[in-house]
This record gives sequence, structure tokens and C-alpha cells, in this order.
Amino acid sequence: MTGRLRIPIAVVLAMLVLWGCGGGVPNVRIDKGYPDFRLARAIMGEHPPMRLAVWGRTGYAIPEDLNEVFVLDLEGRRIRKRIAVGTNPMGIVVTPDGRFTLVTNHHSGELSIIENSRGEVSRTLDLGRNPCGIALSPEGSRVYITHHGGNSVSVLSIPSFERIAQIEVGTGPMAAAVTPDGRHVLVVNEASNDVSVVETEGWKTVSTIPAGRSPKGVAISPDGQWAYVANSGSDSLTVIDVRRWSVVRTIPLKESPAHVDIAPYGPAQYRLVVW
Repeated sequence: MTGRLRIPIAVVLAMLVLWGCGGGVPNVRIDKGYPDFRLARAIMGEHPPMRLAVWGRTGYAIPEDLNEVFVLDLEGRRIRKRIAVGTNPMGIVVTPDGRFTLVTNHHSGELSIIENSRGEVSRTLDLGRNPCGIALSPEGSRVYITHHGGNSVSVLSIPSFERIAQIEVGTGPMAAAVTPDGRHVLVVNEASNDVSVVETEGWKTVSTIPAGRSPKGVAISPDGQWAYVANSGSDSLTVIDVRRWSVVRTIPLKESPAHVDIAPYGPAQYRLVVW
């Protein structure tokens, strides 16, 4: 992989609203919207967000062209602060308690740990091997980081940030997502066109699921039943039945989707945003 993933001019390609997700393959309809992301884009102006993490009404955004994190007041619609991080930041999460914002820096091979109460990087960890995607365990005690250049996933404990495991996965791992019960991590592998299923108890890959070409993004439904993989090379979304670890549907999309996120949308519904 070379360079930075770039968000298209139309920030959101589509929002897919999934209904009746308790049984059967979910139906999908195209809709519009992603309020927090649209708002962050408006606030940041000439440096629109590539990735955004939200805690309360504060947004932590990675801009497209800068080695910084923008701290956004989403309610007051302003940039509160800009924090320098490593080179080519690609992944960002906020811990459930709001204490830390964690940023993977692809080119400099580091993890920037921002202490939110201080509004600054309190620690920088040398991870090596092109860290890329990042995901948290549900309770926030572990962080999973993909190494695009190392075909592996690092597991760090929080708040010590000690590496407690290194797991081999497919080729060119990009994004990762953790199941709601915390028992599995799904890792999309851009070069091998598949998804590695990692068991968190034994720290090993227990299944490999085929995806489309150049998969880059993954999200898991709130009920833990479905996983969605954005395939940038085949302009599609792969739907995986998490209970059976099998592909149940492929949804055609447009314009090389690279990211996928989920937001609640009322009882038994959620919004699936792909861009």
C-alpha cells in the first residue's frame, strides 16, 4: 500500500438502513446522512476528516493531509485544538471511559496516545511494521492494531499499553472490528482478499473468510450477528453471518468503498455508512 487512503469529495457514498436484523439476511435500502461526519467536515473546512471518533459531543478527527488530530466541539461547531501525531495517521479510537484517544501512524510505525484531559500526546509507542487499523475490546481493556506491513495484529493492554500478544493473519491487514461479546476480532486483509477471524482467548486465527477484491473496512452489527466488509477493488460490500463465519450476501456499491461504520437507528435497526 502506498500513500494515504483518501475520502472522496462526496464524504458518504451511501447509508444502508438494515431492518429486521434478528433473523434471516438483512434487507438493505439506500438512504442519506451521517450527521457527525458531515458536521466534522463542515467544521474542518479545507482539511476534511479521513476518520472520526466521537466521545460525547467531542470529535477526534484525522484530517486528510496533515499529521495531526483535530479535536472538535461538535455542539459549538468549532475546532477546539490541533494535536501533532506521527506520520500518516490512519486509525483512531477513543477508549470507552474517554480517557485516551489512540492513533496509529502508518509511515512512522507508531501509536500516539493522547491523554484527553490534557489535550496532548502523553506517550508514543514504537510498533513498527506499518500500523494501520485499530479496534477496542468492548470494555476497553485491550486494543487491537493491524500491521499492514507485517501481516499481523498486535494486542496491547490498557492502560499500561504493554504488548500481550502478536497474532499472524492474512496478507496486508487493514481494518479490524471486535464482536460485541469480545470473543473474536475480524481483520480484513487487503492483499489476500479475505477476512481473518481471530479468537481472543487463545490469540490465534481460527477461520478465514473470502471477501471481495482489496477489502479495507469492516464493521459488526450491534447484535453481533452480521459483519460487513467494504471491498474497494470490487466496489462491493460483503455480508458475513458471524454465527457461521460464512458469506451470505454481496451488495454492489460504487466508487471504491474503503470504510464502513455502524450507528443505531431505533429498535432493531442500525445505520450502515459506507464511504
